[in-house]
Amino acid sequence: MSIFRVRKNDNFVVMDKTALHDDRLSWKAKGIIAYMLSLPDDWTFFVEELATHASDGEDSLRTGLKELRRLGYLHR
Repeated sequence: MSIFRVRKNDNFVVMDKTALHDDRLSWKAKGIIAYMLSLPDDWTFFVEELATHASDGEDSLRTGLKELRRLGYLHR
């Protein structure tokens, strides 16, 4: 498998890798938190709106959010 690196001039995010390296999290949950952390700090999240940004659907998103909440990555 190859990794293609890009120049990081714009349209990139810098994030803490803790969640990405947490073996307790599923790939689904890691993707959700990475997406959420890529948004502005003052962003207000709505499940229905988040679900429109991926093909998984709202039920799948809710499952991933529950996982993040259970492991302390998400607080409501």
